[in-house]
Amino acid sequence: MITSHTLNARRKQSGITLIEVSIGLIIAAIVAAAAFIAFQNNARRTEVQDNIKQITEIISETKQKVGSTSGYADLTTPIAAQLAILPADQDGNPLPNSYNAAVTLVGVDADNATLTWTGVEGDQCSDIVLAVANGVTDITGTPTSGTGGTVNDIAGDLTLAQASTICGTDGSPVTLALTFGRR
Repeated sequence: MITSHTLNARRKQSGITLIEVSIGLIIAAIVAAAAFIAFQNNARRTEVQDNIKQITEIISETKQKVGSTSGYADLTTPIAAQLAILPADQDGNPLPNSYNAAVTLVGVDADNATLTWTGVEGDQCSDIVLAVANGVTDITGTPTSGTGGTVNDIAGDLTLAQASTICGTDGSPVTLALTFGRR
């Protein structure tokens, strides 16, 4: 038999309702999603900065070790690895870049060399191209799908439109060919 005393006891019971649990889970999911997005953005930014640093160092080392002396005419990827311009394994084979793709460095003529950076992620291509444009004269982009292009005679200032021409617009991985001179 239910009395007024048992009804009052049931009303005084406290606990978490299903609605309160649901609201807590929704808030936790939103916080987790925001943290995941922030982590992804930070990882992308770090990868872009690492690639910019590696490309800049290779170009600088090439100019210092080869360009200031004999010129680039005889420069090949194995020679660049032997001179420690390109990172290499213990057998002297060039290591891949951070995209796990090939890196080559060859002399075009006595005054120019081309660094080829393969596998650049489409969403990172423009950031890398804009950052390294100051040290190169020509940049060619070849996306794995879609259409890329070349921008010649770069005076250090590359526009977003030119970066888009180089990298393409479909977001597919891109092979960058960065040509630079002795000075």
